[in-house]
Amino acid sequence: MTRLASHKVMSLVQTQGLKMTPQRRVIVEYLQTTKNHPTADEVMTAVNRKFPMTSRATVYNTLNWLKENGMVKEVFEGGVVHFDPHTAAHHHFVCNKCGKVEDIDCSAINEIKLCSLPDHQKVETMEVTLRGLCAACQKKR
Repeated sequence: MTRLASHKVMSLVQTQGLKMTPQRRVIVEYLQTTKNHPTADEVMTAVNRKFPMTSRATVYNTLNWLKENGMVKEVFEGGVVHFDPHTAAHHHFVCNKCGKVEDIDCSAINEIKLCSLPDHQKVETMEVTLRGLCAACQKKR
Protein backbone atom coordinates (compact mmCIF):
# COMPACT_ATOMS: atom_id res chain seq x y z
CA MET A 1 0.00 0.00 0.00
CA THR A 2 1.30 3.46 -0.85
CA ARG A 3 1.95 5.38 2.35
CA LEU A 4 2.86 8.98 3.10
CA ALA A 5 6.62 9.36 2.61
CA SER A 6 8.69 12.14 4.19
CA HIS A 7 11.08 12.32 1.22
CA LYS A 8 8.15 13.06 -1.09
CA VAL A 9 6.86 15.71 1.31
CA MET A 10 10.34 17.29 1.51
CA SER A 11 10.62 17.34 -2.28
CA LEU A 12 7.21 18.98 -2.57
CA VAL A 13 8.06 21.54 0.12
CA GLN A 14 11.21 22.52 -1.78
CA THR A 15 9.42 22.62 -5.14
CA GLN A 16 6.72 24.91 -3.74
CA GLY A 17 9.20 27.11 -1.88
CA LEU A 18 7.77 26.35 1.56
CA LYS A 19 9.58 25.82 4.84
CA MET A 20 9.61 22.45 6.56
CA THR A 21 8.97 23.75 10.04
CA PRO A 22 9.46 21.50 13.06
CA GLN A 23 5.68 21.44 13.52
CA ARG A 24 5.07 20.31 9.93
CA ARG A 25 7.78 17.68 10.32
CA VAL A 26 6.08 16.29 13.46
CA ILE A 27 2.70 16.21 11.69
CA VAL A 28 4.20 14.22 8.81
CA GLU A 29 6.09 11.90 11.19
CA TYR A 30 2.91 11.26 13.17
CA LEU A 31 0.91 10.45 10.04
CA GLN A 32 3.69 8.14 8.83
CA THR A 33 3.74 6.12 12.03
CA THR A 34 0.09 6.07 13.09
CA LYS A 35 -1.80 2.83 12.59
CA ASN A 36 -5.19 4.51 12.64
CA HIS A 37 -6.94 7.25 10.72
CA PRO A 38 -6.63 10.27 13.00
CA THR A 39 -8.89 13.28 13.08
CA ALA A 40 -7.35 16.76 12.94
CA ASP A 41 -7.86 17.01 16.70
CA GLU A 42 -5.97 13.76 17.26
CA VAL A 43 -3.12 15.04 15.08
CA MET A 44 -3.11 18.27 17.05
CA THR A 45 -2.95 16.42 20.37
CA ALA A 46 0.01 14.36 19.13
CA VAL A 47 1.85 17.42 17.79
CA ASN A 48 1.23 19.39 20.97
CA ARG A 49 3.04 16.71 22.99
CA LYS A 50 6.25 17.84 21.25
CA PHE A 51 5.34 21.45 20.42
CA PRO A 52 2.76 22.66 22.97
CA MET A 53 2.26 26.01 21.25
CA THR A 54 1.30 24.57 17.84
CA SER A 55 -1.83 26.31 16.61
CA ARG A 56 -4.94 24.63 15.30
CA ALA A 57 -4.44 26.64 12.08
CA THR A 58 -0.98 25.09 11.55
CA VAL A 59 -2.38 21.58 11.90
CA TYR A 60 -5.40 22.20 9.66
CA ASN A 61 -3.37 24.08 7.05
CA THR A 62 -0.75 21.33 6.93
CA LEU A 63 -3.37 18.57 6.68
CA ASN A 64 -5.19 20.45 3.91
CA TRP A 65 -1.92 21.09 2.07
CA LEU A 66 -1.06 17.37 2.29
CA LYS A 67 -4.55 16.46 1.04
CA GLU A 68 -4.46 18.95 -1.84
CA ASN A 69 -1.11 17.49 -2.94
CA GLY A 70 -2.29 13.88 -2.81
CA MET A 71 -0.21 12.92 0.23
CA VAL A 72 -3.21 11.98 2.44
CA LYS A 73 -6.85 11.19 1.80
CA GLU A 74 -9.91 12.15 3.79
CA VAL A 75 -12.17 9.42 5.09
CA PHE A 76 -15.62 10.57 6.22
CA GLU A 77 -17.06 8.36 8.93
CA GLY A 78 -19.87 9.11 11.34
CA GLY A 79 -19.85 12.82 10.48
CA VAL A 80 -16.14 13.08 11.29
CA VAL A 81 -13.22 13.61 8.92
CA HIS A 82 -10.31 11.20 9.39
CA PHE A 83 -6.98 11.52 7.58
CA ASP A 84 -5.58 8.47 5.83
CA PRO A 85 -1.85 8.40 5.00
CA HIS A 86 -2.47 5.47 2.60
CA THR A 87 -3.20 6.99 -0.79
CA ALA A 88 -3.42 3.86 -2.93
CA ALA A 89 -6.86 2.42 -3.58
CA HIS A 90 -8.00 0.37 -0.61
CA HIS A 91 -11.02 -0.29 1.57
CA HIS A 92 -11.88 0.22 5.24
CA PHE A 93 -13.24 -1.62 8.23
CA VAL A 94 -15.14 0.46 10.80
CA CYS A 95 -15.83 -0.80 14.30
CA ASN A 96 -19.49 -0.35 15.22
CA LYS A 97 -18.61 0.03 18.90
CA CYS A 98 -15.52 2.27 19.16
CA GLY A 99 -15.59 3.85 15.68
CA LYS A 100 -12.02 2.88 14.83
CA VAL A 101 -11.29 3.02 11.09
CA GLU A 102 -8.81 0.45 9.76
CA ASP A 103 -7.38 -0.21 6.30
CA ILE A 104 -8.14 -3.50 4.64
CA ASP A 105 -6.58 -4.83 1.50
CA CYS A 106 -9.05 -7.23 0.03
CA SER A 107 -8.45 -8.13 -3.59
CA ALA A 108 -11.82 -9.93 -3.82
CA ILE A 109 -13.59 -6.62 -3.32
CA ASN A 110 -11.68 -5.14 -6.25
CA GLU A 111 -13.25 -7.77 -8.50
CA ILE A 112 -16.76 -6.35 -8.09
CA LYS A 113 -18.14 -5.43 -11.48
CA LEU A 114 -20.76 -2.73 -11.85
CA CYS A 115 -23.36 -3.76 -14.40
CA SER A 116 -24.84 -0.45 -15.41
CA LEU A 117 -25.59 2.84 -13.80
CA PRO A 118 -28.91 4.61 -14.42
CA ASP A 119 -27.52 7.68 -16.18
CA HIS A 120 -24.33 6.11 -17.54
CA GLN A 121 -22.15 7.72 -14.88
CA LYS A 122 -18.44 7.01 -15.09
CA VAL A 123 -17.01 5.32 -12.00
CA GLU A 124 -13.46 6.49 -11.33
CA THR A 125 -12.84 4.98 -7.91
CA MET A 126 -14.63 2.73 -5.50
CA GLU A 127 -14.29 2.37 -1.74
CA VAL A 128 -16.02 -0.32 0.27
CA THR A 129 -16.58 0.01 4.01
CA LEU A 130 -17.03 -3.15 6.03
CA ARG A 131 -18.54 -2.82 9.52
CA GLY A 132 -18.38 -4.99 12.59
CA LEU A 133 -16.42 -5.28 15.83
CA CYS A 134 -12.66 -4.68 15.90
CA ALA A 135 -10.39 -7.13 17.72
CA ALA A 136 -10.13 -4.91 20.82
CA CYS A 137 -13.91 -4.55 21.17
CA GLN A 138 -14.41 -8.29 20.66
CA LYS A 139 -12.03 -8.97 23.57
CA LYS A 140 -14.01 -6.60 25.81
CA ARG A 141 -17.23 -8.56 25.27
